[in-house]
Amino acid sequence: MLTASTELRRKRWRDVSLQEVLDGYGTNSGGIDRLADEQPTPERLTMRRTMLATVRRFVDEELTERQREAMVAVMFEGMPLEEAARRMGTNRNALYKVLHDARKRLKKRMEAEGLSAQDVLRAISEG
Repeated sequence: MLTASTELRRKRWRDVSLQEVLDGYGTNSGGIDRLADEQPTPERLTMRRTMLATVRRFVDEELTERQREAMVAVMFEGMPLEEAARRMGTNRNALYKVLHDARKRLKKRMEAEGLSAQDVLRAISEG
């Protein structure tokens, strides 16, 4: 069952370049919007947009190019780790380390701005 699920996820990304994923990152809310309530109130929608813009700004300002590529592909767009690693010319373990370091940098920036991960998730997911 797990093997079939992994293979389906891989097939989804077969014809999508990493550059296409990265190009779409700044133009929409990306896969992160999948967490959101489908019918938010206007206030919640404004809060969500503001929080997404803040997270994007942190990603752009705090992460290296490689960290940003990995974060967008894997965390925001849902590309399987193995597929992103292959496209980035690395292995799964090395990419996991890149993502780990990126999450630490983002967490540090959020805390410096007075935000917690729970604040961000709440703003994005509650309706």
